[in-house]
Amino acid sequence: MNIWQLMQHKVTAKQNMSSFNRSPSLVEKDTGVMTSALSTEKSAPPQTTQERIQAIVSQKGDHMPNGTIKDLVSVIDRLPPVDKERAIELLKMLSGRTGITNIPEKLQMILSSLADKETTLQTLAKVETSLRNITLPTSAQQKLMDVIQQMQQPLTIHTKNEALQFIRHALSLLDLDFEKGLSDLMRQGQPFSEGKMERLKPLLMNYLQQVETPEEKAAITQLLSRMTSFQLLSREEGNLHHVFLPLPIKMHEEAKEWYVHLSSKKKDEMLDPDYCRVVFMLDMPVFSSVMVDVFIQQKVVSISLQHSYKGMEELLERSSPLLRKSLTAKGFTLSAIKPEWKEQDETPGIPVDFLKAILHPIEKGLDMKI
Repeated sequence: MNIWQLMQHKVTAKQNMSSFNRSPSLVEKDTGVMTSALSTEKSAPPQTTQERIQAIVSQKGDHMPNGTIKDLVSVIDRLPPVDKERAIELLKMLSGRTGITNIPEKLQMILSSLADKETTLQTLAKVETSLRNITLPTSAQQKLMDVIQQMQQPLTIHTKNEALQFIRHALSLLDLDFEKGLSDLMRQGQPFSEGKMERLKPLLMNYLQQVETPEEKAAITQLLSRMTSFQLLSREEGNLHHVFLPLPIKMHEEAKEWYVHLSSKKKDEMLDPDYCRVVFMLDMPVFSSVMVDVFIQQKVVSISLQHSYKGMEELLERSSPLLRKSLTAKGFTLSAIKPEWKEQDETPGIPVDFLKAILHPIEKGLDMKI
């Protein structure tokens, strides 16, 4: 199945002059207009899960079979309150896709993957242990072992070049663009290259057919589900392109998971550096979890930072002049840095605040006309 094709979605929104006289909506998809206020005429939210699902579907101008709605209600209603809200936000994203099938199953898979207590590296270590028990591994199994070992190697990140090298290394091994690459080769009538089939996902799929114990199957299935979930978080909305990048990282012999989410207008099939938003979720020593939200429009940079480190404001106050100077030297203007202290989120997996940030349009009270 070509996951990339499932991500393609175009929504056409009409905008008239009266929209400037009302409280602006969250996103005017194809115009690139982003605003923050909600309509003052908004009705009270539906009370039941079924009513909320039906409201989401009707807002998309679509129809969902009653059986699918019933299955979604069953999936969502058995979740704890925090995960219910997470599920509703994910459903808004999934229901906006054309070609998405088996939405209840996909929603359940993403929720399970995002709430997983284990990091990608920890699950990879389980698969590696399974591979080491094979007396005479096949060439594909040996290649999978090599890829897993490469992903677990600690890398230093002291400079910009080292950071870029780390990101390229991790993304190359994860190869979340795997299905799109295969689709491109098929469309061009080219044979599958051996290198393309020696990435993590196809190697895991191959190995899954050969393992016998439930524990081994569970570890491999868990990894494949996580990778597919990461792929589904990348999407297109109107003329905006969203890319989700998980970065497995090992710090002081401890497995961590960093996440980067990029939103940008498409410019010649590339991300537009003059209009983009980058949201980082970093799990670091001392500072613990820090979410950094960077928004750039026409060389003007604004940064908001959510953290649980009580000395962060003082550090930012001391370092902001240097940041402003560095950005100025590169032709950018620093508009503002807004720190927000928040109690450490102990919820397993991806923090809910980060998930909401990457699934919602930018809320900065600005009229972003592209």
